[in-house]
Amino acid sequence: MPNEMFYAPDDLGQACSLLSDLGDKAIIIAGGTDLMPRFNRYRRRRAEVLVYVGKLGLDFIEETNGRLVIGAAATLSDIMASPMVKEKLPLLARACGEIASPAVRNAATLGGNLMTNARNADGVAALMALGATVVTASNSGESRMPIDPFVSTPKKEKLANGGIVKQFEVPCLTDTDRWAWEKLKQRQGDGRSIVSVSLRAKMEGKICRGIRLVLGAMAAHPFVSKTAVKILEAKPVSPDLVDQVAKEILDETNAATDTRATAWYRQRATQALVRRVLSQLT
Repeated sequence: MPNEMFYAPDDLGQACSLLSDLGDKAIIIAGGTDLMPRFNRYRRRRAEVLVYVGKLGLDFIEETNGRLVIGAAATLSDIMASPMVKEKLPLLARACGEIASPAVRNAATLGGNLMTNARNADGVAALMALGATVVTASNSGESRMPIDPFVSTPKKEKLANGGIVKQFEVPCLTDTDRWAWEKLKQRQGDGRSIVSVSLRAKMEGKICRGIRLVLGAMAAHPFVSKTAVKILEAKPVSPDLVDQVAKEILDETNAATDTRATAWYRQRATQALVRRVLSQLT
């Protein structure tokens, strides 16, 4: 690729101005684990300019006011190995540790996992269960949006005016929080999700409050189940209610058939994993 097709700004403001000037031609690259295979496999159909964001200092992991603030360029390996993340957000550490292979995790970033907008983005599923907020920077300044609407908002809207994902703000787990993570893969070891289920719920004795049950690979992007909220919120969790959620939750999904699994298999697996996760609350 010619040098004029690649930029590596070392200042966030400069990066936003560059992205704004380039418009649709700009493609942000950090780890490149999703982007470079596409470049190697397919011919480019239009002029594209890579903007590398690895020099912007967005690889931090910090704690402030009961939240972990994780830079968009933090690698999956750094997140899964961070003592702070393991202690405060073990759900995120677990999910990041099961994405792809060690070589990929060493380069892939949490921001990249979000912006690839994949059905089976495990990092996004975990962040969604944890109630994360996405912070973006642009020529207009910083803005914040809960991750739930962020994933479904068109890119031109959420990253307008030279926008870039800067960081994630994630509430730390407390003593009353319960969490769970289950992922079904095609083979043992590293692999993409056939389906994933992640959970964060606050338990007041046997009463469930603030439940966030997230399904991955069962729709266009991971999503928080409204069925689980409707059936379990402010109620004592029982085997009967768990079974009801598992039966009704498929109405929210749009399972696809691909080389890893059929839609039918994904539906059955989803019900099994939902039962396994929610049974931990009983």
